[in-house]
Amino acid sequence: MNQLPAQKVDGLIDGMAVLQELAADRNPVSGLALARKLNMSPVRVNRLLKTFAYLGYAYQTASRKYAVGPAIHVMAAQTLGASGLLRRAFEYLELLSHEAPTVALGVLWKKQVCYLFHKGQSMKMGAGIGGHSLYDARESSVGMALLAELHNDRIRAIYEGEDTGPMLEKLDQVRRDGYALLHHSDHYSLAVTIGQPAYAALAVSGVHSKDEIPALLEKLRHYSDMIEKQNA
Repeated sequence: MNQLPAQKVDGLIDGMAVLQELAADRNPVSGLALARKLNMSPVRVNRLLKTFAYLGYAYQTASRKYAVGPAIHVMAAQTLGASGLLRRAFEYLELLSHEAPTVALGVLWKKQVCYLFHKGQSMKMGAGIGGHSLYDARESSVGMALLAELHNDRIRAIYEGEDTGPMLEKLDQVRRDGYALLHHSDHYSLAVTIGQPAYAALAVSGVHSKDEIPALLEKLRHYSDMIEKQNA
């Protein structure tokens, strides 16, 4: 987590928390449910939701629940267009899809990974864009690669109250290797970061043999460099 500024705006912090939860829910949600989830006053949450509805970031359904409004979709499209990350990466994700069962591009958000692109073997390229729930960063090679970029004190702050010892040991290994390699029950996943400082990670998954890893790692590093060069 970033350090709070000395003169923070509590209303903005609360509003963004409500909007984030609203955007993450696949179904319309009541103000009361959001208030309980965020441990906030129902009155405050409802005022924020009504304000977001006025601005177009939310709308109220016939059942008086709330869902994301058109302004959210506009912002999402503008953000993806302005950053250009997915556009720059798409060519290389397609190339990687011929090399591994699953390919992914993701960013770190608090304790979770948000996949901008995640395509399995049987999926078409277009199906890999968006539509993926947030995923525990510790269970993802993308997440571990990006967590390894953070200072240990910041990681302890993010996971406050949890035993971070085993995770920090794994992250030390990621830093020494320069990539994240996770062994799941029946396959490996492998990720490298993009940018200095890193702002995203490129990954492959579904790899069944360690013998495949060196060649895939070389491709991941090359494609990561190419994506970053296009950002220069």
